[in-house]
Amino acid sequence: EQQAKRQKSGAAATAEGAAAAAEGKEAAGADDEDDEMELRLARLDFLLDRRSELLCSVRLRQNPHNVHEWHKRVKIFEERDQPDKVIQAYAEAVQTVDPAKADGKPHTLWVSFARYYEDNEDLDSARDIFERATQVPYRVLEDLAAVYCEWAEMELRHDEHFKALKLLERATHVSDRLARQKDVSNLPVQQRLWKSVKLWSLYVDLEESLGTLETTRAAYDRMIELKVATPQILMNYAHMLEEQKHFEDAFSVYEKGVTSFQWPLTKDLWSTYLKKFVARYSGRKVERARDLFEQAVGSIPGAEAKDVFLQYAQFEENHGLVKNAMAIYDRACKAVAMEDRWPLYIVYINKATEYFGVTRTRPIYEAAVQNVSDKVIVEVCIKYAQLENTLGEVDRARAIFVYGSQYCPPDGKGGESELWAKWNAFEVEHGNEDTFRDMLRIKRSVQLQYSQRHVNATDASATLSLGDGPANKRARLTNDMEALERQIMDQTMQMLAVEPSVSRGGDVVASSYEKMSDVPPAAAAAAAAAAAAAAPNTEEIALDD
Repeated sequence: EQQAKRQKSGAAATAEGAAAAAEGKEAAGADDEDDEMELRLARLDFLLDRRSELLCSVRLRQNPHNVHEWHKRVKIFEERDQPDKVIQAYAEAVQTVDPAKADGKPHTLWVSFARYYEDNEDLDSARDIFERATQVPYRVLEDLAAVYCEWAEMELRHDEHFKALKLLERATHVSDRLARQKDVSNLPVQQRLWKSVKLWSLYVDLEESLGTLETTRAAYDRMIELKVATPQILMNYAHMLEEQKHFEDAFSVYEKGVTSFQWPLTKDLWSTYLKKFVARYSGRKVERARDLFEQAVGSIPGAEAKDVFLQYAQFEENHGLVKNAMAIYDRACKAVAMEDRWPLYIVYINKATEYFGVTRTRPIYEAAVQNVSDKVIVEVCIKYAQLENTLGEVDRARAIFVYGSQYCPPDGKGGESELWAKWNAFEVEHGNEDTFRDMLRIKRSVQLQYSQRHVNATDASATLSLGDGPANKRARLTNDMEALERQIMDQTMQMLAVEPSVSRGGDVVASSYEKMSDVPPAAAAAAAAAAAAAAPNTEEIALDD
């Protein structure tokens, strides 16, 4: 029994041990699973943290010459505050990117690299980076010029003004042999850096601020000699000389500018040159000023020369002869653009009235009628007729109204209706029954002309809508003739109803029958029959003797 009890207790202990071991294994397995989960989560967090860097690496493998992606890569390390990796990324970028294959501006990598050292107060390393950047074979000249400008600006930010000046002097230096070559486009950018306007502009600005008058003038003259100067640079040069009281030298600069460039680049040069010269000498050098104005109006296109002509005429009025001023106004009115002629004629007329009286404006009005556009010719005729009416020349005023009437339909608006209204008032005040009838006859004739134009345009559009077959052509011709005959018949009957006889003032306007030379025979016979049974004139007015 005791042995049986010991066996039972041993078996129970063995079972308990086995159960405990099983529980231990289960607990160990659970701990291992937890550790593996934590490890995987840590790996996922690590990948998420490096996601932007890894994506950038993939893009750079696809295109290692993408400048924008290199900047993004550097920015990632800067946000993480990892200066070593920032420098490593910049160094890798400037070594990898080929300027000939670069997608973007490769010089920005060098500039950003040097500025990173500058921000960390390591100017010697920044200068070394810029020096290396100047030896890179860039595709375009502007990239190398930008590197030198950024280098000079860095020196200026740290009050190293003379270092910046010496740097730009070195950059713009060129040998005479190289400057004499006509085509330098095939040379490396380092050998044609002297053609950069941006670099020269910064150089002369520093010379004006730090150098002497002689060194500054030498820099400007060298630009002119190398044909690098622009019109704006020449204007700056002349302004500097004027501030130093070297007026004749300034005028020489303007003269070089207007002879070196063509219109429209010389627009501001001519305007400033003429104003400065007239303000400086006034009436002391009249002949020289006239030569300048003549040179200006000869080199500027007529459509753009309005301001110069006005300036020239004003100069003659103030310091020369009024007769010459009138001749200049006359030249200007014929040379400027069509839309500027009538405003210029108004100035011309006012000046002629001021100096010579109203009667001297007649030739000006006659020239204006011939030279202005059809849009303003009605306004010209109205003013001209008012002038003749003021002078008591009734017949001349009536002839002007007759001339102007052909440019405005009776049913027009604005100035066109104003002409007929003023002519009507003029005839009521100065005319008689015959002249008033002549005005009405001309009015109907002009209305007929404009209506015929409208009919022709309508028929032309209808013609385009028909086919090109023989039957269609005969039908189209028949319809056109019938419509024209019917319209002319109706208009003729209406005219004869108010026009019982031919005008007695035949010297003013031609008979309406003479203007209808294309009337068909049927319409002419009908018109003759209607004339035989003349109707009373419904527009007849009673005037006092």
